Amino acid sequence: MQKEKRDQLIVNKSYKKSNELINAMGKGTALSQKLFAIGMQHIHVDETNNVVATIYGTDLRKMFKSSSGSLYEHIEALCDRQIKGATIFDWNLLMKDKENGKIEAHQVVTDASFKNGTLTLRYNNSLTDKIVNLQKDYTVLSLAETLSLKSVYSLRLYEMLKSAYDYQSAVTKKQGDMVFEYLLPELKLELGIINSGGSKEIKAELEKESPDYDRIDELAEKTGQNKYKEFKIFNRNVLLKAKEELNNKTSLVVDYEPIKSGRKAVGIRFFVTKKDLEAPKTVQIVQANRDEILDELIDLMHDDFKLREIREIAEAADYDISKIKKAYEYMQNYGTDIDVPIAFIKDCIKKGYYNTESKPKAAKNNSFNNFSQRTDYDFEELERKLLEN
Repeated sequence: MQKEKRDQLIVNKSYKKSNELINAMGKGTALSQKLFAIGMQHIHVDETNNVVATIYGTDLRKMFKSSSGSLYEHIEALCDRQIKGATIFDWNLLMKDKENGKIEAHQVVTDASFKNGTLTLRYNNSLTDKIVNLQKDYTVLSLAETLSLKSVYSLRLYEMLKSAYDYQSAVTKKQGDMVFEYLLPELKLELGIINSGGSKEIKAELEKESPDYDRIDELAEKTGQNKYKEFKIFNRNVLLKAKEELNNKTSLVVDYEPIKSGRKAVGIRFFVTKKDLEAPKTVQIVQANRDEILDELIDLMHDDFKLREIREIAEAADYDISKIKKAYEYMQNYGTDIDVPIAFIKDCIKKGYYNTESKPKAAKNNSFNNFSQRTDYDFEELERKLLEN
């Protein structure tokens, strides 16, 4: 129980992220965002003013959902563009400073090193003041919620909407339902679907105080950035999936509707509120720590079950280690031999048999024990009959 409490404290950590980083236009992968979230737990600034994040093997396994085998292949895919395509080095940002009339483009991760099971990432030193020692203009994000999201679009929307919600709450001193609007090209730029990189015209348009997003949309198509061009495809493959993930896995409750000009969708209106954080917390903790729970169960149950069976038992119990331990103890103390242990323990978990008293151990039966000895014989009568014969 003490280990479970400690695991909960670890997974329930939060981290700060600069609103400037959150709202910068650019692209990245889901894994680069998750590595940033985990890396913020162990960071320092080196002698070259670069933020350096250290990510240990146990945390990497949580992120990759890997309980066995080498981490090398995962890290290789993260860093080698020839293997996977997009890598952690493809996290690029376009940052606008309207007040000073400038625009900056940055590659976020500059170097990566992996040895002795530990991943070290170094971030662009131009971004150092936007990563560490944040005193204002930042959003507090949940590590558990970030790690639970699969889609990079879900991750980006989670950060954007959480940032917008918290900012609006601070300004208005109110909680509850809020609404946020984005033009479609603007939203696609924020999500990284449209990328300004490689197009001087798009960058020039974005540098304007009031960019013409219709013009940016046209330029994006000219440069071949026409992914999700049709609204119905963008809606189905991006918005609906992100909405489902955010509502199921985070503290946000999100809905949306298209903003239309005639019959054409030109923007998205998001409706956002927060739900009670207590209800889903246990599920998120269990999910994020299932590898550690599985390791503990293997140590406990390997004499009676194969690894495949232990995993099956864990899934049957929703990785509730307390239930599994009680059911296993009940099985060990059961009075008679059990033909199919895995079926027995899964049934115990399902029906809560572990909450009842264990059936006491019975003495093993044999031919002598099965014979009922009589004590009411008439020996004189038996002797008489024997003499008569």
